[in-house]
Amino acid sequence: MLGNVAKAQRPDLPGALIIDVGVNNWTDAPDNLRLNNFESKTVNITYYYDLPIGNSKFTFTPGLGLGLEKFSLKDNYTLTSSLDNTGNLVVAPAQLTNQLSNVFEFGKSKFAANYVDIPLEIRFYKRKNQYSRGFRAALGGKVGMLYSSFTKYKWEDTTGENHMVKNRADYGLTRFRYGVQGRVGFGGFSLFGYYELSDKFDVAPAGGENTRNFTFGVSLTGF
Repeated sequence: MLGNVAKAQRPDLPGALIIDVGVNNWTDAPDNLRLNNFESKTVNITYYYDLPIGNSKFTFTPGLGLGLEKFSLKDNYTLTSSLDNTGNLVVAPAQLTNQLSNVFEFGKSKFAANYVDIPLEIRFYKRKNQYSRGFRAALGGKVGMLYSSFTKYKWEDTTGENHMVKNRADYGLTRFRYGVQGRVGFGGFSLFGYYELSDKFDVAPAGGENTRNFTFGVSLTGF
């Protein structure tokens, strides 16, 4: 009885909502910006729509979604953004021990970049008429547009008070990104990977001229 009610309430949509949760890594990281990798995560929330390719087991699958990237920085560093005397953007790492006083203990320091993404995939389904079951694999890419970036860090002062600072700014990130991605799995569970082909920064901190992000993790299909 309850199973029938749950089935009746399930949205009857022509596509599928996929949530990716992955761990971030940087190639050629900027100077002094080392990552706590397993605390640096990406969450992608994407709606995909499968378009069958003829009578085959393949589909062309476009999507639309959000890519939410978080990078946890080591050694109490944060990222700063400012204008020099000529009005040019300068992006640089800064150590919080040189920025704050009366600190008893530092908490986490994070940097975030959020995107609107358009992924495009070619998918293979073992069961071509039952996309939600059986083996599946996909290969493709995505393009994205940056809509938000910020830093956030926490610390406790010598009186025991806790503080949190969140700064929204232009940190020299490349506004339009692109990369390749793939996934393989069974039913509603998959493993995925993404590699950024565009440089992370348009105006890069020292050492970050060729920084790129790569992510690997798990994907869950909602409906």
